[in-house]
Amino acid sequence: MKEIKCSVIQDLLPLYVDEVVSNDTKTLVNEHLQVCEDCKKEYEQMKGTLYVPIENKATLFSQLNKRWNRKKWLLVFGSVLTTTLLGFALFSFIFHYAKPIPYTADLFVIEEMEDGTLVSNYLGESHAGTHGTHPLAVEIDGEIKNISLIYYDETIANSPTSNFLREDKRIGSEQFILPDSQNVDAVYYGEFDLEKVIKEEQTWEELLQQMTLIWER
Repeated sequence: MKEIKCSVIQDLLPLYVDEVVSNDTKTLVNEHLQVCEDCKKEYEQMKGTLYVPIENKATLFSQLNKRWNRKKWLLVFGSVLTTTLLGFALFSFIFHYAKPIPYTADLFVIEEMEDGTLVSNYLGESHAGTHGTHPLAVEIDGEIKNISLIYYDETIANSPTSNFLREDKRIGSEQFILPDSQNVDAVYYGEFDLEKVIKEEQTWEELLQQMTLIWER
């Protein structure tokens, strides 16, 4: 039998390692490896190398593709969720984060009606809300007076200087009737927190010092 060259055997070794050769070829390679140390060493090196069978490559790529698709959908979902949360946070800030409108004489005017009722006229373009109290009996300079506290607040969406949601076509001032105001002696404007006074965390004197007397009978 004619001796087979090592180069031929080494060309067959990858197929031999993957076990995709015929029985005759397998026998031929086996016999050569038993007598050739060089080819045997080459075989041992190939056997230690990771080979992906052809039929398994498609499965591997399919698994990688599925993982990528899963990550892609997770990224899409994460982006949508993040955008939604940011949008909600921005919406809440624009419409719900309110701050008091500073008092100026050209924005707020207290008017006394014929029956003694007091009406607060707001002359700004828009505002988010109005806060007012019923008459409160408070000692001022040693005298008990009935006072009303009031202030207006604004958000970014509703402010005297920025009204981008709608065109304000209101003619004249916006009026707020102070509750039970016929017996009110004075009206103070400014942000207030009566709970602090009730809990004695703040005195009436301290509260009124940070407010503005805007009307007095």
